[in-house]
Amino acid sequence: MKCQNCDREMNSTDGFCGGCGSKLTVSTRTASNSCPGCMSEMPQNQNHCQKCGSSRSLFRDGESTQVTASASKSFRIPGIIFTIIGLAVVMFAFINYQSTGEALRTENNPGIGLQHVMSVPIGIVGLIVLIAGLYSLREKSDKR
Repeated sequence: MKCQNCDREMNSTDGFCGGCGSKLTVSTRTASNSCPGCMSEMPQNQNHCQKCGSSRSLFRDGESTQVTASASKSFRIPGIIFTIIGLAVVMFAFINYQSTGEALRTENNPGIGLQHVMSVPIGIVGLIVLIAGLYSLREKSDKR
């Protein structure tokens, strides 16, 4: 069998691709006496595997074995979203800090002073979210 994501040769019992790290799933019935989920021996009179619980009726007869890689790119979406949000918050905090600093030089308004001071912790939170997003993206690429 071959991984649909990177075309690497795989064993029928592998759960993940050794080349790209994508989760492999059997999309069609492989043999009349084997479980489509875990490939263990399954008698003809059983509809569900006793080892993994996979249903035989979910797979159509007469189709060849095909292994497909799950959409591993969809697991990257939270990391991308965290990175974008973190970057936006850091940029907002920096711009807010600069503009309120200039406003403090020209007028004495306690509200602007508080806003100026609060830009720092907001920027730190944004930086933490940005680092978490980048770390998540790095972890996903290391597993590939």
